[in-house]
Amino acid sequence: MAKAETAPSTDLFAQGADNTITLFSSDDNELLTQVGRGTPMGELFRQYWLPVLPVSHLEEAGGRPRRIRLLGEDLLAFRSRAGAVGLIGAFCPHRLAPLYFGRIEDDGVRCAYHGWKIGTDGACLEMPNVPEEHQFKERIRHPGYPVAERGGVIWTYMGQAETPPELPEFEFTMVPDDQRSFRLFHHQCNYLQAMEGGIDPTHVMWLHSPYNLSDDKTAAAHQPTQQRLANTSGSRTPESVEIVDTPGGFIYGAKRGLDAERNLWRINRFILPFYTMPPGGDQRSGRMWVPIDDEQCVKWMFNWYPTREIKEKTKEKLRAWQPEEEYLPELPEPYGHVWPKAHRANDYLINWETQKNARIGIAGVNLQDKCVQENQGPGPILDRRKENLCVGDKTIIRARRILQNAAVALRDKGETPQGVRNPDIYRVRAASIAVPKDANWVEYVKDSVTF
Repeated sequence: MAKAETAPSTDLFAQGADNTITLFSSDDNELLTQVGRGTPMGELFRQYWLPVLPVSHLEEAGGRPRRIRLLGEDLLAFRSRAGAVGLIGAFCPHRLAPLYFGRIEDDGVRCAYHGWKIGTDGACLEMPNVPEEHQFKERIRHPGYPVAERGGVIWTYMGQAETPPELPEFEFTMVPDDQRSFRLFHHQCNYLQAMEGGIDPTHVMWLHSPYNLSDDKTAAAHQPTQQRLANTSGSRTPESVEIVDTPGGFIYGAKRGLDAERNLWRINRFILPFYTMPPGGDQRSGRMWVPIDDEQCVKWMFNWYPTREIKEKTKEKLRAWQPEEEYLPELPEPYGHVWPKAHRANDYLINWETQKNARIGIAGVNLQDKCVQENQGPGPILDRRKENLCVGDKTIIRARRILQNAAVALRDKGETPQGVRNPDIYRVRAASIAVPKDANWVEYVKDSVTF
């Protein structure tokens, strides 16, 4: 890892006399938030394998398909009766009938309207309503993307390379099924403003903490173990935040005094194109912020135990899911099966008595993030020209610049972004560690944040 930064870099900040920072223009914002085909960010994302669904969401051969939208493209995910996964255009190439209502067969899905059959790779296999002499199925070019199943995830590659890159080497993909878990939430906002919450070092002790940091009972109800440990510092604002550049991203450490001999360092990660990792304990954790389109995304939470011994010996009490986080009955929308009961239209089922007396009245860390991110600005795409950024936002600024620079380098120079051809950059973790005050925190935590 590179040497930790202890002061803002001049290329990241344009700080005025009033200590505000104004950086991002309308053009910058457009580049960062638009993900459709042909846009710089959309093309950047298409260089990578993208997570589509947990395997458990599409397990049954010949079972119910899923409506998917990725990077603005409407798709259908299904598992054929023979067990192969298909990810194809959502509408039949004949007359654009929804293939969601089609019949899943051994080698594809048959449209309910006129019987055209589309294979798992998008090939048109049959045109039963067309006489033999008028057949033209070999000329049909229906969207169909390669898929791979690895680590409990169905991945897809939507780029143009003849040979897709290697899959990312996350640790969770290398452990047995019973040592990992996934939880997905639909977000009604652009991927970037959702993802920025995952690398924001100063919001945790405000949005996710009790009004009284010593209120252990309230904290235990909705904060994970590592956040409760941070509460014991008595400090809502970190003493410092230091950024360390890494291949394809960065880690940052937020320091709080723990006692006379030690500091608590909460260490997070950002990795291209949209991965973050919050501090973890025995159970490690990460996030994927996958764009549905410009105005929606899916938040993936992935958790894992690096070894079975750690899982069996851990004394950590895992945070239970809140009832408000349970899913609605499946909606007829892309990713309509992962909408939580609490959402924007019902004010996230806020409890105003809790809001008045103990903490924000929205249950659980996930919904607390969701309520802010979906209403920033107040629309689905934050207008970053109107922000008044501060030194506490330097991790956000760094991530924006990394994304921006990678997208422009791909567009203007054809440069392959980090992580596409070097999947080992994902062999990392985050952590929350007590570090002796006289130690270099970067060196001290190195073995805990790599594998």
